[in-house]
Amino acid sequence: MKYSDLQSLSLSELEALQSDVEKALDQKKQQAQVIDQIKAMALENGIPFESVLSELQGSVRKTTGVKSKSAPQYYNPADPSQTWTGKGRKPKWIEEALNNGSDLEDFRIAG
Repeated sequence: MKYSDLQSLSLSELEALQSDVEKALDQKKQQAQVIDQIKAMALENGIPFESVLSELQGSVRKTTGVKSKSAPQYYNPADPSQTWTGKGRKPKWIEEALNNGSDLEDFRIAG
């Protein structure tokens, strides 16, 4: 945050910001103390700190990332902007067409 940005804040906003900064500093200091304690314990027991880190990193569940959207498999011939992936609940236009005797394969996107 630039100094000029701080100048535009009210006194109460600056005090709130100061409080938030103090909390963040306390958390960072506490984290550093815990890391120092873990390093000391590892050293006392003859365990390289890198081994402790790799062990901890291996136990953390890896995220798979954001799921990508499924490609549409079906379209509405009356309005091609309406599509459906074939997953989940059927759209109203599919339901109506199926109730009127159409086959689901009539709406499949060629590919």
